[in-house]
Amino acid sequence: MTKRRWKLVIFAAIILIVAFTLQSRDKNEEKAISHVLDHAAEIDAIELFKGKQSLSRATGQDATAYIERYPLSHVKKLSKKERSIFEEKPLYHIVYEIKGEPLYEVDILKVAISSELSEELQQMVFKVGDQQYLIYWAKEKKALEQSINTQRLLEQYVK
Repeated sequence: MTKRRWKLVIFAAIILIVAFTLQSRDKNEEKAISHVLDHAAEIDAIELFKGKQSLSRATGQDATAYIERYPLSHVKKLSKKERSIFEEKPLYHIVYEIKGEPLYEVDILKVAISSELSEELQQMVFKVGDQQYLIYWAKEKKALEQSINTQRLLEQYVK
């Protein structure tokens, strides 16, 4: 084969690899969301952390008050620019568990630059005291719609 044909074959192979990777990533993302939705009703414990310190662990009936009724009801992928609107490190971390095993985990990010929030993000942000927060599913790099249950959980421990 000539040099030109080799270049075309290599270029085509690179495009196929990139396409396959993107498709695989989307499929894994859908699988993760589906897994959470399929098992959300089985959540039996919620643990709230600030850094590595556990602030609260609710199990059984106590956890029911803080369980998201419709987890992942509104999910938005955050771009790097949008992510920069929030403080770099999460203020809180919440783990939703089934029989001692995490189903999914979210970070609670504090809004750093509220003037740059888009209309869609403004609807996803919630207030506790005079601060604004966002629920962030770090594993999938997605913002989640705020919930009154998460807000109630934080109101008990955020001063």
